[in-house]
Amino acid sequence: MSELDDIIKKYLYFEKVVRVMMDSVCVRHCSRCDKVCCNQDFCRETVDSPFLSHILEKYPPPTSYSNDSGWLTDSGCRLLIGRPPVCYEFLCESILASQKSEFDRYMIKILSALMTYTGKNAAGGRHIVELLHNDDLHRMRLLRFEKKLQEAQAAFGVVAAYLGKKYFEDDSLAILAKIIPYSG
Repeated sequence: MSELDDIIKKYLYFEKVVRVMMDSVCVRHCSRCDKVCCNQDFCRETVDSPFLSHILEKYPPPTSYSNDSGWLTDSGCRLLIGRPPVCYEFLCESILASQKSEFDRYMIKILSALMTYTGKNAAGGRHIVELLHNDDLHRMRLLRFEKKLQEAQAAFGVVAAYLGKKYFEDDSLAILAKIIPYSG
């Protein structure tokens, strides 16, 4: 297995668990919402990014990309893996307002930032999805990527424990602060 294949496999596994948790937080809001916050411009990144394109080649989605609607349908996004990080980052006011406390909002913001954090500075100062050429993909540093991934996975564990049972250990704030410092 090549270094790039190893990175993709780890990235996708983590993306799947983040997507499932994001869906559990957002679905009750998104399913009732009549405003479409997503648009085809965001979907375009899956075609423009060599990294995301490589993912889609290795793990083809069930349907094809549409130049008119991207991956969007009336019932939401058809793309289950290989989504641009911005798809996870956006949290509408309805989702944030539904959280019971400022700390709950912080935890949801951490969750939404994990995919962006994971690919940050993958090659120099560029995010993994911003790499413009296939040659750039081969210049990525696996150790740097794995460090970011491990930090994001640790933060995910804290968020999952908190959202599941409102369980939070004292030293967990230091883990989360690597993703987003807490200002509350």
